[in-house]
Amino acid sequence: MKLPRLSLRLMVPLGLALVFLLITAVSLTNGIHNRSTIFIAESSQRLLGYTTEIARTIEQGGLDRAGILNARVSSILTDPRVDMLIAVGPDREVLVAPDRTWRGKRVDDLIADLNPDPFIERQSQRLPHLEKMDGEGMVRALQSFELPGLSNRPRSESRGVVCVRMDLTASLARIRNETILARLPEAGVMLLILLLTAWILNAQITRPLGRLREAAARLRHGDHDVRLPERGCSEIAEVAQGFNSMTCAIAEARERLLESEQRLAVTLDSIGDGLIATDLDGHITLMNPVAEQLTGWSRDEALGKPIEAVFVICHADDDRQVAIPIRRVLAEGTLIGLANHTVLTDRDGTRYHIADSAAPIQQEDGSLVGVVLVFHDVSAEYRLRDALAESEQHFRTLADNGQTLIWTDDLEGKRDYVNRPWLTFTGVPQSEALGDGWQRAVHPDDLPALQQTIGSALERRTPFTGEYRLRHHSGEYRWILTKGTPRFNSRGEFLGVMGQCVDITADKQTAAQLERLAYHDGLTDLPNRALLLDRVDQAIRQRKRHGGVGALLFVDLDEFKQVNDLYGHASGDQVLMEVARRLSGLVRDTDTVARLGGDEFLLLVPEMAHDIHGARQSATALADKLRHAMEQPFELEDFRHLATASVGLTLFAGKVDNAEELVREADIAMYQAKRAGRNNLVNFESGMVESVTRRYRLEQELKQALERGEFELHLQSQVDSEEVVVGAEVLLRWRHPVRGLVSPAEFISLAEESGQIIAIGEWVLHEACHLLHGLEQSTPADQQQLNISVNVSPRQFRTPDFVDRVRQAIEQTGIDPAHLVIEITENLLVSHAFEAIERMRELAELGLTFSIDDFGTGYSSFAYLKRLPLDEIKLDKSFVDDVPDSPGDAAMVEAILAMASRLGIDVVAEGVESGEQFDYLKANDCTRFQGYYFARPVPARQWIDEQLDTMERRSRR
Repeated sequence: MKLPRLSLRLMVPLGLALVFLLITAVSLTNGIHNRSTIFIAESSQRLLGYTTEIARTIEQGGLDRAGILNARVSSILTDPRVDMLIAVGPDREVLVAPDRTWRGKRVDDLIADLNPDPFIERQSQRLPHLEKMDGEGMVRALQSFELPGLSNRPRSESRGVVCVRMDLTASLARIRNETILARLPEAGVMLLILLLTAWILNAQITRPLGRLREAAARLRHGDHDVRLPERGCSEIAEVAQGFNSMTCAIAEARERLLESEQRLAVTLDSIGDGLIATDLDGHITLMNPVAEQLTGWSRDEALGKPIEAVFVICHADDDRQVAIPIRRVLAEGTLIGLANHTVLTDRDGTRYHIADSAAPIQQEDGSLVGVVLVFHDVSAEYRLRDALAESEQHFRTLADNGQTLIWTDDLEGKRDYVNRPWLTFTGVPQSEALGDGWQRAVHPDDLPALQQTIGSALERRTPFTGEYRLRHHSGEYRWILTKGTPRFNSRGEFLGVMGQCVDITADKQTAAQLERLAYHDGLTDLPNRALLLDRVDQAIRQRKRHGGVGALLFVDLDEFKQVNDLYGHASGDQVLMEVARRLSGLVRDTDTVARLGGDEFLLLVPEMAHDIHGARQSATALADKLRHAMEQPFELEDFRHLATASVGLTLFAGKVDNAEELVREADIAMYQAKRAGRNNLVNFESGMVESVTRRYRLEQELKQALERGEFELHLQSQVDSEEVVVGAEVLLRWRHPVRGLVSPAEFISLAEESGQIIAIGEWVLHEACHLLHGLEQSTPADQQQLNISVNVSPRQFRTPDFVDRVRQAIEQTGIDPAHLVIEITENLLVSHAFEAIERMRELAELGLTFSIDDFGTGYSSFAYLKRLPLDEIKLDKSFVDDVPDSPGDAAMVEAILAMASRLGIDVVAEGVESGEQFDYLKANDCTRFQGYYFARPVPARQWIDEQLDTMERRSRR
């Protein structure tokens, strides 16, 4: 099939258009491909960096430091290319995700189309993995990590996977658009050139050829008259005919040359290296687009310029100018390459690491006509090399400047690396440490097991942990904890094992000390409760097997708290250590002296005698020795202390089931010794358990009584010699929900011992102030205000904030403090005289008055009465009971009344129950009286109502 012949007028424009389209398409395609390739490579590196960063953060404990991990995740998500970031645990639960609600859920439930196979495959491999997704421009990186603390588990249970995905679609589209826009000026210039060429061809060739074609056609059709315009002779016609033929030949030659040049231009513009050609003088004759980009010079600007003006290169390290190899090529006529570390500086000052070579351009006869210089940008390779060198230096610095001893073994188990801390720790030179030389620093007893552990790890390629002793440079052996893991190269090939060692000698010593502290008292080094109970259990089992009777003595120092209060806890510790020494000197090696805490000690005698009677006698004799030893003065550095001890004794013969029960029996017996007046020995009896249980139950109920409002106040009137009420004493009553009113004698002492008396006393004080306030507000103006007396416990009185609490109660209720009387015991003044006097003076400044309760029952002394801000004393009921019949009590009462009268102190006689007692006391100038003879205690509200009624009757008279 013959193609139709086209006219030259049509073929020339079509050919030029096709050439323009081909050049433009190849240029755009090459530019887009190069930029896209570079962008994808950079994005892939960044993507691998993101996955490695998240995996390393998790392995370093990032899950426990959520702030650091979240900050890194947030930093990564600022990259617009990242469209998914997720860390999946061994059980496929989400550990890290941008959406915090995903955390802890299964990834399969959150992302339905997520293929689990790559995650499972990556979970068992250490190195990161990069893969392209099905979608155009989607790239995903997977990196496994090991959860901290799970290194000894299988990888499927201890390793998770970090997945980061990038969507490069938008970025690639942007690159295409930018490349097209960048090529538009070049395409426009080329189009203009092609249009100009078409116009010239049309004017100079097409039209003359058209005329020639018309003449030839006419000639072929027999028109022999056709001829070109002639002027002159026929030779001109022949010249014209020859000129026309020559013109056709020249046109064909020119067309072939143009095509050749176009192919050369396309080739030069398509290669990825920069290319510059020069003539023999070193002036630029040719430059491709890559060279334009790297030098910053356009082709038009660079043509004709010396190569040194456009191609400026220097050494990368010190910026020394480097000679351009073109001059050497011109001189030597051979291929020349640039030295390494060469930097090209473009017109704007941007620097590129380049690699290049220069070659001569020769004619067919070998003559030199110029030089071609070919070079390409290797900046990315240099950055990668620098990053690798920096990373290596970074990790080497970490290894050599930490405290951890790091080492690696090859496939044969030969040591091929130890870090600087390992060499410093052992003092072994590196040349001796490599190979098998390091084993000489291991303790001979530990070496076989260590070799077996490392050999097994090499064979199985599994992590391992071990402890052994390593010789320190000082010569001593120190305990080392080593943890090893298999190591692989970038291709996943097994290289051997690497390990980290830490010195755990101090931990071993601490563990030994802790073990001793777990069974011994830290102050006295005696066995503690745990060790004592173990030995008591052993003693019980021995008595069950072999018979006989053992003894357990519970020793508690009397009033030991005073030592700490008066001399400080350091002095108290000295006393306790001396007690431990004395007790240990009283027993046999088979016996045990233990300290339970505070001032409580236990003596265990596993076999006291063969029968109960003999054991009791021996145990009593031992207890007497013990108490005698405690009574000896404690001659310490800064003070001399006299002490006594209360001892509880229990015997056992195999019927006791456990040690706790036996210790409890001895404790109960000691408690009874305390209640009996201290410095006593009490043998345990079964009835004591019931007594202690009842007391414990009462103590628990007492703790709840204040919260439940079970306490109430009663008042007992105080009268003058005319039997007129002048005040009342506040008496506390406990209305138990089951037992009814409980006697104060039954619970006050218990509250005092347990410390609950402070809270109860504060409640009583506030209630009394409220009662006094109501009484003051209701008392007629013509009637005398009544006083209310409140008993204050010594324990409450000694609290540091007692004065502040009294002041607060007065201010809150608004009472006149002159009508509030604080009653304190005589024993408080004797045992804490200085402290009590100072506190009474502070309270007196508030306007309060004071009374000494139960005066005469203690170490009564009128000497301190002169120093106290005292208004009255209360004569104890024990003196009043037998007057006037008992001469001794009468003499005591008369002496107290006479002395109080001289000192100007009122006396309140307690417990007046008969008219004879009342008359006798009045006859001896007693001014105040209280007792059943005048009134019994009644509820506070009732007492106030009665007194107000009496006052109203007086006012009406």
